[in-house]
Amino acid sequence: MIRKMLVVAAAVAMPASAIAAVTTVSASGVAGAAAKVYTSQTCAISGGVTFAAPGLALNGALGKKATVSSSSALTASGTGCGAGTSGSTAVKSKIVSTATDCLTAPAPAPAGCALATSKVHYLYDTTGSLATSGVPGIVASLSKGIKLADNGNKVTGTVTLAGTAAVVGGACGYDTSAITPTFPLGTPNIGFSISGNTNVTGLTYSVVLCITGDTGTSTTNHFSVDYLAAAGGNAGIQIATGTFGGASSLTFTKV
Repeated sequence: MIRKMLVVAAAVAMPASAIAAVTTVSASGVAGAAAKVYTSQTCAISGGVTFAAPGLALNGALGKKATVSSSSALTASGTGCGAGTSGSTAVKSKIVSTATDCLTAPAPAPAGCALATSKVHYLYDTTGSLATSGVPGIVASLSKGIKLADNGNKVTGTVTLAGTAAVVGGACGYDTSAITPTFPLGTPNIGFSISGNTNVTGLTYSVVLCITGDTGTSTTNHFSVDYLAAAGGNAGIQIATGTFGGASSLTFTKV
């Protein structure tokens, strides 16, 4: 009885603010901790993609394996925004795509298969492969979600085929250094968009990846210009890497 009276007396003497601090539990489940706040915001993105060696070309390259891998890394910058809680941690992914088996490809076989042998007969990295395998490759590489951060809070965005698309012009804009009669606004920048829900109720995200710069054989540091020239018949261009730039961004929307 005496012990019970002492507990009651201590509670009466305790300031109301102290009682609130002890009894308040935040969304994270830690007593006295502040609740996490998620916000609508947009961050810039940097990084790029490294294509399977030796790089994208009109007729591609021949190898011994049925699958090949490209790699991608992006970093979003902004206060408490982006990839990692401080925006400084890169999101890395390995993009696996299926090569064309020249020995079983239906006629007419791709031009790059002309030099195929019984030992080296898998064709990859053609300019056309970016269009056909780019989206499914990205979705497969991020099947566990994309790790991001909003307002300093770690979140995971879901990646689905329905929420991923190739972008030509549109949100990625145009490269005005290459204005032609065919492209009076400039060459359309090429990239991909990824959007969907996160593991936080009411918080969605969208990522726009615009490949603007590049490196490689006979490249000009203008990805869309070089890619379209290669796809159009210039077999001397070989694009080893692409750089994210221009309108590349990460946007969170809190509803």
